[in-house]
Amino acid sequence: MLGARTLSSKRGWDFLGLIHFGLFMIVLGLLFVIYPNLFDSLKEFFLDFEMVEISDNFFLPIVRGSHPEVYGSLLTLAIAMLLIEVLILVARFLIRDMVRRKADSISGIVFWVGISLLANQLKEGIVGFPAVYSLFAIVAGASIVSAGMSIILARTVEDRKGK
Repeated sequence: MLGARTLSSKRGWDFLGLIHFGLFMIVLGLLFVIYPNLFDSLKEFFLDFEMVEISDNFFLPIVRGSHPEVYGSLLTLAIAMLLIEVLILVARFLIRDMVRRKADSISGIVFWVGISLLANQLKEGIVGFPAVYSLFAIVAGASIVSAGMSIILARTVEDRKGK
């Protein structure tokens, strides 16, 4: 049986990270089983981009049409990855993994919650594609902040235990 030190080495491989990546690949493959027309939907999605002038001489690619299957598959991916991220975080606590890796998992949870909310709003037509840029910036920022806050909190707890 592998002990906590074997699975969590500060210099060694992140075995839970490898499991996480493998599960991501499985989920990605399953999306094409669940959504059999996904290749065609993705092709339509990418062909539907056009450059739109947002401000003077500032252009962004915007998707013009509605693509519920693409957004639905993104929602499915986000929910699956959120569940995987939670399981990985629990495993990281069980094996007493490094604080940085736990913080990365917490950051991943925040990221996938945000992406699932964004994908659901796109799928339901609540927001249009132009809002994606600002909403994605918010999700990415919240994810980064959560990692930093997790590390600060963990170090504060460790410092208080040491006193």
